[in-house]
This record gives sequence, structure tokens and C-alpha cells, in this order.
Amino acid sequence: MSYIKNIIGEEYSRLRALSRKYSDKIASLPRGTVSIKKRHNSDYLYLACRRDGKVKFDYIGPVGSDKARQVMEQVKARKDYEEKLRQIKSDLKEIEKVIHGRKI
Repeated sequence: MSYIKNIIGEEYSRLRALSRKYSDKIASLPRGTVSIKKRHNSDYLYLACRRDGKVKFDYIGPVGSDKARQVMEQVKARKDYEEKLRQIKSDLKEIEKVIHGRKI
């Protein structure tokens, strides 16, 4: 039984380290979602995020620009990390239940 406890303990430590790593990466990436607006027959990219209870739009640039592509990739990466973090938190809850002897 001690082997199983050791394995569960290692997995718990690994998941906690991954959780911290993903949280740091999420914090370093831009918040919000990408919004494309049409102005005078041209498309422009904006980053929409909530500040002080209101939605604010930050101008990024024309849709085809390098900066726009970079921001879109960063937002996609942040969403991927957030999804992975949700899964890790779920796994941590299950492992905590097992460690404390509760039923899953």
C-alpha cells in the first residue's frame, strides 16, 4: 500500500508544480478575447477585456499585421493553458479525496 501512496504523492506534487507553471504562463499572456471590427472598408483587430466592470477595447492593428497574428496566437495559447489548468485542478481534487480517504 505504501507504493501506491508514494505514487499518488508524486503525482500530486507533479500536478501542483504544473498548476503553478500554467498559472504563471497565463498571467504573462494578454487577457481578453480578440474582436475584429470593420472601419471604412478595412478590418482591424481589438483586444476586448473587462476593466473596472466595463468592457474595454484595446487597438492592436490591421488584421493581417504581424502584431495582430502574434496577439491572436498569444490569446489562443492562454485559452489552451486555462483549459489545461482546469483539468489539473480537477485531477488535484480527485487525488486529495483519495489521500484523505473519501470516496470519489
